Amino acid sequence: MSTIYITEHDALLKIQHHYLKVFHQQKQRICIPIRNLSQIIFFSNIHLTQQVIQIVHSHQIPVLYLTQNGEYLGRLENTSQLQPKYLIHQRRHKRDIEFNRATAESMIWAKLHNQHNFLQSWTRNYANPITQRALNYLTLLMDNLPIATSLNQLQEYNQEADNIYHRAISYLLSFYNPCSHTTAKQIAKLQNLGNLLLHQYIYTLLHTAGLHPDYAIFHPNTYELPLVWDFMAEFRAPIVDDLVFNFARNLPNSNGNGNGKKSRTVLQSFLQHWEGKLQTFVLHPYAGEVSYRQCMDLQVREYLACLLGDVEYYRPLAFKHNPAHFNFANVGESQKAPLTLVK
Repeated sequence: MSTIYITEHDALLKIQHHYLKVFHQQKQRICIPIRNLSQIIFFSNIHLTQQVIQIVHSHQIPVLYLTQNGEYLGRLENTSQLQPKYLIHQRRHKRDIEFNRATAESMIWAKLHNQHNFLQSWTRNYANPITQRALNYLTLLMDNLPIATSLNQLQEYNQEADNIYHRAISYLLSFYNPCSHTTAKQIAKLQNLGNLLLHQYIYTLLHTAGLHPDYAIFHPNTYELPLVWDFMAEFRAPIVDDLVFNFARNLPNSNGNGNGKKSRTVLQSFLQHWEGKLQTFVLHPYAGEVSYRQCMDLQVREYLACLLGDVEYYRPLAFKHNPAHFNFANVGESQKAPLTLVK
């Protein structure tokens, strides 16, 4: 299954003989069987013909709209009207306090563990009071999770961890980029974009698995598609944060030339590295050496098995080894077109 990223605002989509074709500047850039398409992400508000809309609806292909800066615009589908296969099981477990608390504790513990792993990987040869305090506090919170008296208290621990973790992240960014052309604002945009891409990818996994994204475990309903945010918790540090750190360190002067061309180049490069990151192999505690894509799919299936009663408890994904830092050298060299297709 493939994802199409379209970064040019004047792209044109057509349906011909069960194929989706993308044209730009009167040239065909992409041709893909509709059955092989998992999602489409637009980086502008591109007009779609009624035929294209009908096809993506009938094949249940998620379509996400973002700005050129990676800010959320909206979706083509109405997620509130979804009637996924396992909705009745989710509704039943929504009232199961013990089930939700145990699953939330597992997910939050794995999140703290992976945040701790990430900070360790970036401070292996450098120690300072801010990052060391964050490491110590994350360890303390992991130890204290089992004594939390309620789901609300687990949510408070989760928020406390985020606060101290992000302070450490901000410090590390300033340490590794003291004189870089990459500003804090640019890095924040990259992190936001990475989180949106991760959110969308996990949403497609839930959609395929037959789970409704609104039935959350520990994130409140003020979040968009809160179940997606639950699953993101285990992956944001090793995937998004690690990718952004590496990308920012290798990012050249991106001040732009006034016509948006430079920003599109940075966006296209980031998308290539994003796909490269998803293809990176890591050590899964139960499945062995698999890609990040497979890791996320495994965790969704693990939760579904727990939801259906096939397994007693949700086993979270806590990496046993620090993920290797990503090497950008040879990723996406053949993908120079502004319309990016990644399989």
